[in-house]
Amino acid sequence: MRARLVLRWTALCLAATAAAALVWFYANQPRTLKIAVGPDGSQQVTFLRSLARALVEARQPFRLELVLKSDSTAAARALDAGEAHLAVVRSDDTSSGQARSIAVIQKRHVLFVARGDKGLDVASLASGKVGVVRAESDDSRMLVRRILDHYRPATAEGELQLADLPLADVAQSLIAGELDAAVFVAWPGQRLRRVIGGLVEGAGVPLVFAGVPASEALALRYRDLEATELPAGFLGGAPPRPAKALPTVAITYEIAAGDGVGEKAAADLARALIEARSRLRRVDDSAFFVDMPPLETQRRYMPHPGVVAMLNDETETLLEAYSDHLWLALFGLSVLGSSITGFLAWAGLRGETVERRFGRRLAHLVERLEAARSPQELDAVETEFEALAKRIIQDYAEGQFGAQDSDPTPWMRLFTQLLDKRRRDLVEARQDRRVQGAGHG
Repeated sequence: MRARLVLRWTALCLAATAAAALVWFYANQPRTLKIAVGPDGSQQVTFLRSLARALVEARQPFRLELVLKSDSTAAARALDAGEAHLAVVRSDDTSSGQARSIAVIQKRHVLFVARGDKGLDVASLASGKVGVVRAESDDSRMLVRRILDHYRPATAEGELQLADLPLADVAQSLIAGELDAAVFVAWPGQRLRRVIGGLVEGAGVPLVFAGVPASEALALRYRDLEATELPAGFLGGAPPRPAKALPTVAITYEIAAGDGVGEKAAADLARALIEARSRLRRVDDSAFFVDMPPLETQRRYMPHPGVVAMLNDETETLLEAYSDHLWLALFGLSVLGSSITGFLAWAGLRGETVERRFGRRLAHLVERLEAARSPQELDAVETEFEALAKRIIQDYAEGQFGAQDSDPTPWMRLFTQLLDKRRRDLVEARQDRRVQGAGHG
C-alpha cells in the first residue's frame, strides 16, 4: 500500500513539474511584434533592422517583424487598421488616432537654403516659390505650409507655391532661379553636410541658411513641433557654415504602439529598447537613437501609459498585476476539486481510505456519545466502539494505514477517556436528581 502511494505521489510530482516547465517555457518565449515602417531601403528601415538584431543579441523578450509600407503615413494607418502592433510615425502626421509613443528614434530639423545673391528672408517666402526637398518618400509640404502660414498676413490671398522637390533637382532649381528657397527637413548629420557641400559646388554661388523665426511661438502653437537650435558650423566648411546658430523647429520620428499593446508589454518593450541600444550599429552618422518621450510636454503622440509607469518606476510585478485573478483561479480550482472529490465519493467511484473511514466512524460515535442520556445508550456506543477498535487493530496490523503519523491509538485512547467522563457525568446527574427529589419530599 505504501509503495503504491509513493509511486502515485512521485508520478503526480513529476507531472506537476513537467506542466510547470511547459508553462514557463511558453511564457518565456520572445514575443514577436509587427512594426509598420517604410519605405524599403529608407533610413528608418535600416535602423529598425539594426534594432531588431540588437534585441536578439541582448536576449530581450521581444522580436521585431517589419511590415514595409510606402511611407510613415501609410505606416500610421496600418497601426490603426490592426495590421501591426507598432509603427514608426512622425510627430506632425495626424494619420493615427491610436498611436502612443514608446520611444523617440530621430529628430529632424527644418532648414531653409537659398542663393546668397538673392538673400533669404523666411517671412517673405510666404509669397514666394519654395521647394520642399523630399527625403526618401515622406512629403513635408504640409509641415512647411503650416510654418510659412504663420508669417502670412491675414488678408493674403491665394495659396503658397510649394513644390515637391527631389533631392537630385535641388542644385539645378537654385542655379536656374526657379525657386526662392529650398527647405530641408532632416537630421543635421554627415549626410546633410554632404548634400549641402554638393549644392555649394554645383550652384557656383554662395548659399545662405536660415532656421525658423519665432520658433518658440510656433512650438507653442503646434504641439507636434519642438523649438530647437542648430549650432554654428554644423554644416562644416571654411568659413564654417552657417556662421551663427540658427533657431528653428524640429519634428520627431517615434516608435508608437496601438491599442493592442497593453501597459505591461509597453513598459517591458521600452525597457528592452533602452537595454539594447548600446548594441546598435551606427546608422547614418548616429542619425537614429533610442530615447524615451518626454512626460511633462503636451505633444501629438503622448507617451504610452506603460512607458509613463516604467519611467516613474510604478510598473507592477506579475503577481501584483494579476493577484486578484490568481486568487480567484486558485479558489475556483479548490471548489472544483472538492466538488469532483465529493461527487466521486457519492457515486462510489472513489475508494475510501482506511484513515478516512476510521475518522468518519469515530466522529459519528462522538456525536452519539454527546447525545446519550442513559447508561443503556452509553453501553450501545461502547459496544460499537469496541467493534471499531477490533477492526482498526486488525487493519493496522495488516499495514492498511498509509503513514506512521496516522497511528489511531491516541484517538482511540482519547475516545475512551471521553466515554468514561460521559458515564461519570450521567451518574453524577442521576445522583443530583435523587438528592433534589429527597429534599422536596
